[in-house]
Amino acid sequence: MANLQKRPTTAIALAKNTSKKPKLESINFTVDSAMLRELGERLVGQPHIALAELIKNSYDADATNVMIKFDHDRIEVSDNGHGMDFREFKNFWMRIGSAHKQELQFSRNFQRPVTGSKGVGRLAVQFLGNKIELRTVSENDENSELQAYVNWDEAVQAGDLTEAQAKYREISSESSFPGDSSHGTAVVLVGLSQKWTTPEIVNLAREIWWLQPPFRSNPRLKSDRQRQFTVEIKSPDPKTVEEFERQMRAYLDIWYARLVGRLESTDGGVGGSGKVQLYLEFSDETKTKWSYSAPRALKSLEFEIRVFHLKYRQPHGIQVDYARKYLNEHGGVHVYDAGFHLPYYGVEHDWLDIEIDHSHRLSRSKLLPDSLQVVEGMNFLPTQTRLFGVVHVDTSAERRFASRSKQKTPECLQIQISRDRLVDNHAYRALRSIIRTAVDFYAMEEAKRALERAEALRPIERASEKFQRVDEVLSSFRNEIPKPVYSKLRENVRDAIEASQTEAELVSRQVGLLGSLATAGISALAYEHEVNVQMHLLEEVVDQIEHMAKGGRSERNLGGLSKRLREWLERARSTRALFSSLLNEENRIAKGRFKAKAIVEDVKIQIQSVARGVEIDTNDVDESLRFPEAGYPEWSAIFQNVFINAINAMLDSKRRKIAVSSGSFGRERRILVQDTGSGVDLESADDLFKPFVRRTQISRARRELGLGGTGLGLTIVRMIAANLDCKVSFVKPQGNFKSAFQLSWKELR
Repeated sequence: MANLQKRPTTAIALAKNTSKKPKLESINFTVDSAMLRELGERLVGQPHIALAELIKNSYDADATNVMIKFDHDRIEVSDNGHGMDFREFKNFWMRIGSAHKQELQFSRNFQRPVTGSKGVGRLAVQFLGNKIELRTVSENDENSELQAYVNWDEAVQAGDLTEAQAKYREISSESSFPGDSSHGTAVVLVGLSQKWTTPEIVNLAREIWWLQPPFRSNPRLKSDRQRQFTVEIKSPDPKTVEEFERQMRAYLDIWYARLVGRLESTDGGVGGSGKVQLYLEFSDETKTKWSYSAPRALKSLEFEIRVFHLKYRQPHGIQVDYARKYLNEHGGVHVYDAGFHLPYYGVEHDWLDIEIDHSHRLSRSKLLPDSLQVVEGMNFLPTQTRLFGVVHVDTSAERRFASRSKQKTPECLQIQISRDRLVDNHAYRALRSIIRTAVDFYAMEEAKRALERAEALRPIERASEKFQRVDEVLSSFRNEIPKPVYSKLRENVRDAIEASQTEAELVSRQVGLLGSLATAGISALAYEHEVNVQMHLLEEVVDQIEHMAKGGRSERNLGGLSKRLREWLERARSTRALFSSLLNEENRIAKGRFKAKAIVEDVKIQIQSVARGVEIDTNDVDESLRFPEAGYPEWSAIFQNVFINAINAMLDSKRRKIAVSSGSFGRERRILVQDTGSGVDLESADDLFKPFVRRTQISRARRELGLGGTGLGLTIVRMIAANLDCKVSFVKPQGNFKSAFQLSWKELR
């Protein structure tokens, strides 16, 4: 350090003495060859990302097929891209940090946006294996093959980075590439540093899935070929291949909703109207179906459209940014003609006028009937980049269909001469109307769901609470209102508060009591037969006693009579238990937050007389869970009806079981009642809560018992539940159960 400090001093002194500055000399920077390893590991860091860099290089080289072969201590990545000649190998592949991709921006032949930019892709893989072999044939000279070899251990030990070497040779072409291509590139990694198991292969797929197009392309069409990019994998482990392919397709499974439609086949001619059967399914398994009329301009049509909500964490490890970028490039609704992809249709062409309607801020659909319109429903119309759909048509079949019609010049679905789009005629406009109607239907259904979600989150404000807010506002203006006026206003507001509270409590009690009484009335009808059976049993006992008295017989038969009388008492008590919630005045009046398990187990006892042979399991109900505040008869009425409904559904079941469980999800609390009965169609299950709707056929013996079958039980359940701010519905059952009834409510705090 001391010597370094003396040099400037000497130089300054010399300059002062000679009045002339010394000449500046040049010296080059040197880079230690160990930077090769440092660059590779720091720029990538993980093996699957490093291997993905090679596949991205294939994409940038306009490859349409890539093959990855895993073997013992060896990985080979080959493609059918444009390959390299010696000049490209020397100036680009051997030049670290080359910026030629940044300058190009788009690939040579297909004009794909290039994925690489740092020029270090081949360095990124050096820590995957000790050696790398390169074989490449340029599309410009398919008779010459360049082979190169790099030993990374030797390169790192070379000292200066500029001394690190790759050995190469040029020979006559001898290699073949994917798709039987005579040109392309193959990179072989030997002496692997990591063990490649299934999780690593899945991570590789997560890095490259977005490079592939969504649909199999038609190789005869150049524009489709530009997008075609398939990655195949070969491995000694079939499970690894299966998991890789599943992950490469995983983007198709992160949909929020999907529309599946089909035009009903017809033997008639063009003209008139047909029917489209449409099914809408949301990812939470909510399903609905609708059929609508369509112009009879088409013979056949099938389509599936998926809607995506790319927010928050996505399943299968799909990154949101990648998914958005992917849909921006490949989204929209595509059209296939007899299996051939028509390249015009997709995210780049608004053939359904979706973006146009977005820009016009339409709130009402032009295609849907009034019964399906929702206020501001079209605000939920998905954009092109949130859609991913396929429409299947067959113009040849449509032409044959039209030729059989009675019209002289029928307008059928036709392909333009350019073979990239359909002719804009009556049939095409009918096709567009059918597809767009389905998308509008989704928008309206999603608008309904949004309103329901908002309503569920919005706290219910009773009339008394509204009057209290008026009272608060009135108090805040007290000094600005004349005292007599203020006093009179406040008196009236407080009277209104008290009256509304009294009325609300009265209505609530009346609804609960009416529901309980209605249940009791149904039960009373049900037990008319049961009482008759008991009366008949008592008559037999009386007859036997009289016979014994007349005959002066011994007391040996008294034991049998006692047994039969006890049987009658048990049946009578069981019958009376069904009405126990109403027999006690305190039960009828008192309200509270009763424990759910206690209520359910009480009802289990109450219905013993009608549940013979049916197991009711309540072990999975949380001991600490409490129902919302209500009267005991209300909860008894709800579960009596639900249990009897389940018992009726199990009349012909070999295994007869009811299982009750509870669950908590944030502020939401749930009770689930599942049974092994005949099951419920979830698409129409909501109808079961309507009056006099019955789906389960009650046997003649059961009808004679009067057990259920009136079609009012579930109506009563919903009426009472709604009065208690609870929701009831049928949901997808778990395990071996056939149906599941759910009661849910939200805790306020």
